[in-house]
Amino acid sequence: MEISEERLKELVLRALYALEAERKIMTGLRSRRKLYMICACAWNEKYEEFLNEMETSNSYEIYPVIPASWKKLGYEGRLKGCKACAGIVYRCRQRPEDLGDAISLFPVVSRDMLVKTALCISDTFETSWIADCIERGSRILLLLSGLARFSGKEKPAYVNRIMGYYRQVLEYGIEICGKDELAEREAEKEKVHARQAVKTGFLPLQPAASNRGRKRVITASNVESLAFEGVLQLQPEDIVTDMAKERAKYLNIIFK
Repeated sequence: MEISEERLKELVLRALYALEAERKIMTGLRSRRKLYMICACAWNEKYEEFLNEMETSNSYEIYPVIPASWKKLGYEGRLKGCKACAGIVYRCRQRPEDLGDAISLFPVVSRDMLVKTALCISDTFETSWIADCIERGSRILLLLSGLARFSGKEKPAYVNRIMGYYRQVLEYGIEICGKDELAEREAEKEKVHARQAVKTGFLPLQPAASNRGRKRVITASNVESLAFEGVLQLQPEDIVTDMAKERAKYLNIIFK
């Protein structure tokens, strides 16, 4: 069976693409994702517990974001003593440059923080951090064990309203998960990319920053990168921010 020169080139290129894809996937498996663990002003044992439970995980480099006062109080030393702690970041107005590529995790979620996030109020360090993450399309995780619990004495109307706020933050692309799910979700994503590479023979597209959660949040910062020839194809559950709509209008990009 004779193979034309063009066909031979195509086969060689596909093989090279597949090898490069495998190399990138294996490199990704060896590398660890940066994870910012946001701590509230008040100390909570759950911060140290989370780091200790993540000690055997090779998926993340965890950087607790803490108040500077914790250094004198001894809490910083306790966190640094955990093997899973890769370094300490102090709370300040300036956000890390790699925030868009990193994961932000909240081990403790107060009801006040939940409500303000759902209502898009960013007047505290935690809620302003979340607002910046949403704007940059980065992944946000709320730890299931750290959610505020109901006492069981609340009126049904109150419970329904709070549950409505939970549904609202989920619509923003914020995830609620348990500690045991963190590594599993990262591993599953790598498997999907590997299957895609094997099936097509081409390099898998890197997921957009806004597509790291269960739903995409289209923000002003990624409208242009997600559009093709003036059209941005939306998925059924996509969330488009008002600033993204304004940016698209300015760039003459239409949503379809």
